[in-house]
Amino acid sequence: MPKTSPGAQSGMRSHWLMETVRECQGLLSSSPFLGPNHLPKTASAFLARLEAPQTPVEKLLQRGLLLEVALQFGHAAHTAFHREHRGRGGLSDACGFVPAAAMEGWPHDLARSPAEAFRQWARRYAEAFRAAHPLSCALEAEDHLRKDFREPVSADALARRVACTTAFLRRTFKQLTSKSLLEYQSGMRLREAMRLLRATDLKMEAVAYEVGYRSKKDLYRVIQASLGCTPLEYRRGHTS
Repeated sequence: MPKTSPGAQSGMRSHWLMETVRECQGLLSSSPFLGPNHLPKTASAFLARLEAPQTPVEKLLQRGLLLEVALQFGHAAHTAFHREHRGRGGLSDACGFVPAAAMEGWPHDLARSPAEAFRQWARRYAEAFRAAHPLSCALEAEDHLRKDFREPVSADALARRVACTTAFLRRTFKQLTSKSLLEYQSGMRLREAMRLLRATDLKMEAVAYEVGYRSKKDLYRVIQASLGCTPLEYRRGHTS
């Protein structure tokens, strides 16, 4: 009688289980760094890396693993969002959002494959999260502008980056900061230029390029319009 492998006897391939667990652990380890608004896209990429189950036992195991991933990921991502943005935009820890609520019905829905159930959970989670945190995309956009204010800003590109429509981003960003995206970026550039003029002896051309202006003329124009003096006059007046 030919010998059968342990995987064949149990209806489960050991390498399949190891790879599935590894991918699940990888997603959970990154959950604090992935914005909940990006969850549908993140879920699709994650599922694409998973090898499909081939037996009823593998399907049952994958179902249980994905349920556990959804439960842990949902809690970790929500907690990390509040920790990162605490005190900004009127954000309160008592937001009323319950991460596990997006899983309602999933444990009893046996008609869907585990992957499709996970994909549907990701969509429901992201929709519920955004409803409970309407300024979440604007908060993410503000973070990006703080880091990349030197680069040209495109509302369309920034909206894609934070996973929302351009119109929604413009409206909520105005609610959050009382400024448009361009006004916010201009303010960041001006403040950095003023800091460099006070704290360094960089030449005007270097200050201009350092903050994202195209030329020294732009630096002079902005400083003159905003402060009523030239960059050199500002430096002289604020250098001990």
